[in-house]
Amino acid sequence: MLVVYFCFHAVSLELKASREYKRVRQWPVTEALIVSASVNVTRYSWTGQNDRHCPLLGYTYSVMGNGYESYNSVFDFTCWPDAYNFVAQHHAGESIQIAYDPAHPVVTVIPSSIRDPGYPWVDMIGGMLFLIILVSDLSRLGPSNDRSAV
Repeated sequence: MLVVYFCFHAVSLELKASREYKRVRQWPVTEALIVSASVNVTRYSWTGQNDRHCPLLGYTYSVMGNGYESYNSVFDFTCWPDAYNFVAQHHAGESIQIAYDPAHPVVTVIPSSIRDPGYPWVDMIGGMLFLIILVSDLSRLGPSNDRSAV
């Protein structure tokens, strides 16, 4: 039963991440100057494993005449392309295009380093299969029709 719960819980979190990605894709963009580049090992909100390698770039930029220094956020998006190759191609002192939250310009993403997590087909199908197996097993545990014991 717990597996079914976690599959469907993961589906809701993945759908939320996909909606967030669509919202972030509408943010305005600006040029930023890279000050640091590394790989950050993190996890999705729906897993407990630190198995997601994402680029982590620090940079400075201006929005409406105000200067900012920030790092890219990855939210629950899929990091792409390979984080190590991405970092190897982006060095301190180079510029990069970033997108920023107009309401909070210190929150930024690097559009070229993230992808939409997409629709959670795997978790949805897995949850349905586990649910079918659970219902099937529970139906076998129903009252016995064996009258030979009488």
